[in-house]
Amino acid sequence: MEKWQDPKVIAIWITIIVVLIFTIILFVVKIMHAGYKRMTEANLREAQTQLEHQKMLMETSLQAQEKERGRIAADLHDSLIGKLTLIRMKSQIGAGLPEIENLLGESITEARRISHDLTPPLLEFSTAEELIEQVLHPWKEKFTLDFYSDVRVSGDLSPDIKIQLLRVVQELLTNIIKHAGATEIKVAFRHTEKNIILSVNDNGRGFDTGQLKKGLGLNSLEFRMQYLNAKYRVKSAPGKGTTTFMAAEI
Repeated sequence: MEKWQDPKVIAIWITIIVVLIFTIILFVVKIMHAGYKRMTEANLREAQTQLEHQKMLMETSLQAQEKERGRIAADLHDSLIGKLTLIRMKSQIGAGLPEIENLLGESITEARRISHDLTPPLLEFSTAEELIEQVLHPWKEKFTLDFYSDVRVSGDLSPDIKIQLLRVVQELLTNIIKHAGATEIKVAFRHTEKNIILSVNDNGRGFDTGQLKKGLGLNSLEFRMQYLNAKYRVKSAPGKGTTTFMAAEI
């Protein structure tokens, strides 16, 4: 009988093959386990990152609400209450009726602007184009302000989208008024079947975007962009004004 036909030799070869197969299976299982572990850890890290991002956006939202309350309170104190106090003083010293009526008219205008900032009237029944025009209108006395619109649809945006869009415009206007030192502002709005596009440009002092830091204003702006599922870009340079461009699919 040939040596390779010896049952002991066959048993040894079978054992070697079984051990080899078991080793290969064990090796494959370990590779799969390591891959699954890496994938699970990556998913956990991604979920943690998303959770932290959502937490940051929520905190930013709350901070933005407090900021808006502070802005309204400042408007009431510095503008409206100041004018009403002046009217009272003028009345006490016997100022003429035309002067008092003029101050009352300015106070009513300020009250309407503040009220509009809080909740735009007829939000559900006004188009986004009309609402943006209403937000911009009070500032036409202080700036050379041009508004261009290109609406290519018959339908309208939802109230939630419109209010966030208005808050973006208000946020950008506030930044221009406080920091830009601008005299001219150009706002362009396009609404098509697939997207909405907004650009706000000023001729102010500008800044180096490479040194741009995310303060509350920019965090608030980013939060609203996230809500609108929009992408945005800020283009600026010292002495060359600033342009903010936003595009959102709908």
